[in-house]
Amino acid sequence: MNAWQSLTRRVAVATGPLRSVRSASAQAQVKVEDVEVRPFSEVPRPGKLQFMRSFMPGGEFSEASVFDFSMVMRQRYGDIFVQPGMFGRKDTVVTYSTSDIATVFRNEGAWPRRETFDSIVYFREHIRPDVYGYSLGLATAQAEDWGKIRSAVNPIFMQPKGLQMYFEPLSNINNEFIERIKEIRDPRTLEVPANFVDELQRLIFESLNLIAFDRQTGIIRRNRDNPDALTLFRTSRDILSYSFKLDMQPSMWKLVSTPTYRKMMRTLNESLDVAQRFLAESQQVLEERRKAGEQVSGSSMLQRLLAIDPKLALIIGLDILFAGVDATATLLSAVLLTLALHPAKQQKLREELLKIMPTKESLLSEDTMKDMPYLRAVIKETLRYYPNGLGTMRTCPDNVTLSGYNVPKGTPVLLAANAMMKDPAYYPQPEEFLPERWLRDPQSGKRQQVSPPFTFLPFGFGPRQCIGKRVVDLEVETSVAKLIRNFQVEFLHDASKPYKTLFVMQPAIDFRFKFTDLPE
Repeated sequence: MNAWQSLTRRVAVATGPLRSVRSASAQAQVKVEDVEVRPFSEVPRPGKLQFMRSFMPGGEFSEASVFDFSMVMRQRYGDIFVQPGMFGRKDTVVTYSTSDIATVFRNEGAWPRRETFDSIVYFREHIRPDVYGYSLGLATAQAEDWGKIRSAVNPIFMQPKGLQMYFEPLSNINNEFIERIKEIRDPRTLEVPANFVDELQRLIFESLNLIAFDRQTGIIRRNRDNPDALTLFRTSRDILSYSFKLDMQPSMWKLVSTPTYRKMMRTLNESLDVAQRFLAESQQVLEERRKAGEQVSGSSMLQRLLAIDPKLALIIGLDILFAGVDATATLLSAVLLTLALHPAKQQKLREELLKIMPTKESLLSEDTMKDMPYLRAVIKETLRYYPNGLGTMRTCPDNVTLSGYNVPKGTPVLLAANAMMKDPAYYPQPEEFLPERWLRDPQSGKRQQVSPPFTFLPFGFGPRQCIGKRVVDLEVETSVAKLIRNFQVEFLHDASKPYKTLFVMQPAIDFRFKFTDLPE
C-alpha cells in the first residue's frame, strides 16, 4: 500500500470528531423549531432577468466589484438575500449575519463543500484527466477526494516547523527585490513606476515558486525574461481573471464555447505544461544531488509532497501559484500603503525591527522572527482595514435555518464575514488604522480588541480554511520587515479608493511608492 492509498483509511479516523460536532449542532437546531421558519421562496431577491441585465454592458453592475455589488444588494434587500443563478449556476444565498455564519460552519459536515470554479473543474475533469483524473486538487475537490488531500498535506503546510528552511532563501529573494527597487525608482523623486504592482507580483511569484517547485527563476532581476517563468507568472494571474468572468459573472460557456472559455482552456494548458517541466527539472536536480553523494534533507515542501506522490506535488504546486500570487502581492501592497499613510505606525514598526535586524542586509531566521508582535499586528490590522474579499463559500449538506428562512441542502451560501471588519458594531473606529487594537496589554495580557466570533475570517474557518495561511504569513512578514528596515515608505497620491474586489481584493490605482534609503 503506497502513501496515497493509506490516506483513505486515515480520513475515516480524522473525520470522526467532526461528525459528532455536526450531529450535536444539528440537535441544537431542532430545539429551536418553535420559531416559525419561512420558506426559501420568501428570501428577498431580485428577478433573474433584472439581475442578468444589471451585469450586461451599461448595466448597474457591469463594472462593479463583488464587494461593491454586495454592499448595494445588502442595502436593497437586507442582511440575507438570494443572488439568482443563471446559465447552469445555482441560486446563492448571501448572508451578513454572524449568527448565520456560525450556523453554517457548525453544520458544514466532515468534508466541507463549497462552490468552486466550474471552469477549472471542467478543464481538470474533461480536458486533462491524464493529470487530474488522480485528484482535482484542494482548490476544486469535494467530499472524500478533498478529505484525502487535506489529510495528506496538513502536516506539511499547517505546522510552523515545515517553514523553517525558507527563512534564509526568502530573505535573499527580498534582498534582490530591494536592489530592484533601487534600479527602477526615479533618481529625483525616488518614486517607483506606475506598474510597481507587477514588481510586487514578481517578488511573490519567485517566493511561492521556491516553495512550490524548489527553484528560483530569476524573474525579479537576474533573468526577467525567463520564458517558462513568464508563462507561469502570466497564466497564474490570467486564470483568476477568466474565472471571475466565467464562474462569477453571468456567462453562457456551459451552453456554448465562448471566447473567454477558449482563452481559459488554453491558459490552463499552458500553465500545466510549464509546471510539469518545472517539476521534472526539480526532480532531476534532486536525483543528481543524491547520485553525487550529497545529503538531501527531504524537508522542503516539494520533497515531502513528492514522497506522497509526484502528481500530488504537481497539482498542489500549481494551486499555490494560482491562489497565492495575486492575493499575496495585493496584501503586501496594502501593508505598504497603510504604513506609508501612517508614518507614526511605520516608525513604531521600524523601532521593533531595529532590535532584531542590526544591518539592512540582516537575514531573518526562526529565532529573530519569533518576537515581532507589532509586525504581526500591522499585518492583521491591514487585513481588517482592506478586506481581501467578501467572505467564503459553503454548501450545506443538510437543510439549515438562516435568519428565519429554510435554506435547502445543496444551496451555496456566501458568508460575507469580511464585511463585518468595517462595521462599527463590531470594531470601534473602523476607519482608523490601529494595529494597537491587536496587541496584548503588558499588565493584563489581554488584547485591546477582542474580535467578536465570526467577524475576522480573512483566511476562512474550520477544516477548509486556507491551507496557505502560514506560507502567506511568512512571505508577507519577511517582505515587510526587509522593506521597512531599508526604506522610509511614502505615498503622495490619491489613496481614497485603492482597491476593488473581484474574487479577492485587487489594485484599483497605481502604487507609485516613494522609497527613501535609511541610514545604516
